[in-house]
Amino acid sequence: MRKLLSLLLLYGIASGEPAHWDGLIENAPAHPSGADGLSLRLNQAYAAEVQRLGGPQWWLDSVGKQCRKNVRSAGEHPEALGLSDKGRHFIEEYAAEQQRLAKLQARYPSEIRWTAEETVGWEMPDRTFQLTFDDGPRAGISQPILDNLRQFGMPATFFVLGKRLAEAGDKCPDYSGFVVASHSYDHANLLDLSPTALTDQFSKTEQQARRSGLKLARIFRAPYGSRAQRELALMRRLGLRSTLWNVDSQDWQADMQARPGRIASRTLALMLLHRHGIVLMHDVQPQTPAELARLLPLLARLGFRVAP
Repeated sequence: MRKLLSLLLLYGIASGEPAHWDGLIENAPAHPSGADGLSLRLNQAYAAEVQRLGGPQWWLDSVGKQCRKNVRSAGEHPEALGLSDKGRHFIEEYAAEQQRLAKLQARYPSEIRWTAEETVGWEMPDRTFQLTFDDGPRAGISQPILDNLRQFGMPATFFVLGKRLAEAGDKCPDYSGFVVASHSYDHANLLDLSPTALTDQFSKTEQQARRSGLKLARIFRAPYGSRAQRELALMRRLGLRSTLWNVDSQDWQADMQARPGRIASRTLALMLLHRHGIVLMHDVQPQTPAELARLLPLLARLGFRVAP
């Protein structure tokens, strides 16, 4: 029960639904200049809303720094319209969502705060994103995502579970040309494990990947983003780098899945807001292939680059 409660609190399920912006994917800017104008307004509104809400000082400072950088990158767009009611509501809900994570950070680590030895996405160039998919493989979902990415010539990283690789057996998806890395063996919360069980999460996944004919990249994503110094120390000893995210599609949330286009719209809104980073999706959710198909055609139009 303690573990379940901690995860509910961590992801805000107990204290609010994820922010979404219905219809944005169908009404996205028509060109990069329009994307910059919307990005400018989003960052101005987000910085103001975060300061109005308040929260831990380190979080206020971090958001302020990123928003100032993004405003400079977006450039001047005096012709840009103000945010619509939906846009303002999205920013209000997203700021509250992030504030909840910031307040929980001391007890329930997540992507909201990180160390210098971790990759989050903020260090990427402007307009550049990585696409990542967690928790697979899963029959009927992973392969359509891979096929869609190939169709658009987009690279991506798949953080796989050793247990799901074992379950897939000789029906493992065709990951050729993509980065594959470990997401643990069975998605346990690493903070709850004994030292032996923690080590097993890494070693068993490596062993299963070899049996599946895969060579894992030397990066690792902790389930739930839940890791502390003990877990990071083990990653260092194993030659792995902790990799998190800063654009969370929330594609696993029932509220996000309730309406087609909602996941893609949230993801696009966060890409416009943050301007660079690592996108988190899941190749075990039935809605994700269709949402990805809605998102991918827009990226080049808006001037975004997808990096390996």
